[in-house]
Amino acid sequence: MMLLSKIKLTINKHRMLSPGDRVVVAVSGGPDSVCMLRALLAFMSEYELTLHVAHLDHRFRGEESAAEAQFVRGLAARLGLPATIEASDVPAYCRERGLSAQAGAREVRYAFLQEVAKREHAARIALGHTANDQAETLLMRLIRGAGAAGLASIPPVRENIIRPLIDVTREEVLAYLKEHGQDFITDPSNLKPFYTRNRVRLEVLPVLERFNPRIVEALATAAEVLRDENAAMEASLAAVIDRTVRQDGKAVRIARTEFFDLLPALRRRVLRKALALSSGEEAPGLSSVQTDEALAFMAETQTGRMMELPGGLSLEREYDSFLIRQRERVDELSIPLAVPGRTEVPGTGLQVEVQVCEILERDDGIPSRRGTGDDDEGSFDENYLWQAQFDYDKIVLPLSLRSRRVGDWFCPAGMEGKSKKLQDYFVDEKVPRFRRAAVPLLTTEQDLVWIVGMRTDGRYLPGPKTKKLLTVRVRRAR
Repeated sequence: MMLLSKIKLTINKHRMLSPGDRVVVAVSGGPDSVCMLRALLAFMSEYELTLHVAHLDHRFRGEESAAEAQFVRGLAARLGLPATIEASDVPAYCRERGLSAQAGAREVRYAFLQEVAKREHAARIALGHTANDQAETLLMRLIRGAGAAGLASIPPVRENIIRPLIDVTREEVLAYLKEHGQDFITDPSNLKPFYTRNRVRLEVLPVLERFNPRIVEALATAAEVLRDENAAMEASLAAVIDRTVRQDGKAVRIARTEFFDLLPALRRRVLRKALALSSGEEAPGLSSVQTDEALAFMAETQTGRMMELPGGLSLEREYDSFLIRQRERVDELSIPLAVPGRTEVPGTGLQVEVQVCEILERDDGIPSRRGTGDDDEGSFDENYLWQAQFDYDKIVLPLSLRSRRVGDWFCPAGMEGKSKKLQDYFVDEKVPRFRRAAVPLLTTEQDLVWIVGMRTDGRYLPGPKTKKLLTVRVRRAR
C-alpha cells in the first residue's frame, strides 16, 4: 500500500487528475505500465475515473511484439477494461523519414495515443515513466551537455500527458507486482547495451550506486529541483523578453544594451528564445557549447561581423543590436550593360537604363542637351528607384552591374579624391553585413563608379568641361 500512497501523493501534488476524468492508459506490457494500470484501477472509485487501455505493436520484433499485444489484450479483459490494440509498421516509417528506431517509435506512439484519446473523449493520457527513467534521462542529457532546461528531464505533466509513477523507483514497481502476483512482459531489448539509455541503466547507474545506494532517488530529486528553478527562470524571461527581443520582418532583433544588462543565465535564454522565434521552432537546435560560442561572439565582435548558426541561421552584430535571420544565398552578379539602352538584370527584378547626352552651347551661352534614349533632355525622373549622372568621356566602356568583390575601393564624391575601401564604406554607413552582397555596383573593367543608390565615385562626376553626360537609371523591371 506504500506504493499507492506515493502515487496518490504525486497525482495530487501535480493535479494530474480531476473527478470524472476519462484516462487513456498506455500499456506496453512491461512492469512499469502494468503497475500504473493496477494503481489507476485502485483509484477508479475515489477519482471516479473511466479507464481505457491503449497498446501499439511497433512491429520491431515480429512474434515477440505480437505476443506483447496479446498479453495486454488479455490483461485488459481480465480487469474488465476496454482496450484499443493496434499495430503500425514503425520500421518502414523510420526508413521513409530517416529517423532512428527510438525517435520514429516515439512519434508514432504519441500520435496513436492522442488519436485514441480524441476518439474516447479522454482528458488525460497516462504514461508509465518512473524515477529510474527520470534519473537515466538526467544522466543522458548531462553527458550531452544540456543546460538547466534539459536537465529538468521528464515533466510529470505536459499538456494532457500525465506520469503518475514519476516518483516511484523500478524496485518499488517490481515489489508491488510481486506482492500482488501480477505478471508482466520483459522486453529483451532493454537488456542489450545497444542504446544510450540501456548503457546508462546497465553500466553507469550501477557504478554510481557504489557511491550512493539511493542514486536514483537523488537524481530524480535533482531533476525536480531543476524543473522548479527552470520555471522560475522562464518567469524571469517573460518579464524581460518584450524589451529585449522584437520581430523585425523575417528577422529577430536583440537590443544590445538591454541584453548585456541581464545576468548570464537570462542571456542564454533570451538568445535561445530569439533563435526559436527566428527558426519557427519550439526548441532551437543549439547545444550548450554552441550557445556559449554565440554568447562569446556577441560579447567581443565588432559591428558588421556575422556568425553562422545551425539551421541556416546567422547571428550578426549591428550598431545597437544583434540580428538573427535565415542566411540568404546571394549569387554573384555580373551583367554587362547596353550603352545606350536598357538591360534587364536577372534575379534582381531590376532594369538599368543608360542614356548618353551631348551637351551643346546655344548662342545665348546656356548649355543644352542632345542625346539618345526616351528622354532627350536627360532630366531626372521620380519613377526610377535610383539615378546618377557621369562625365561620359571619363568612363572607359564597357559598363557592368555586379556584386562586390574582395579589394573593391572607390573615391567617394565629396572626399576630394581620397580613396576608400568598399568594406570600410559599408561599415561607416552601417550597412548590415548580410545586405552587402546584394548591393549592386556600377563598374568599368577597372573601377567602381557608383554604389547604386548610395554614393558615386567623385572622379567620374560631370563638371564645367563635360561634353557628354552619361545618365544611369535603375528601376523595377516591368
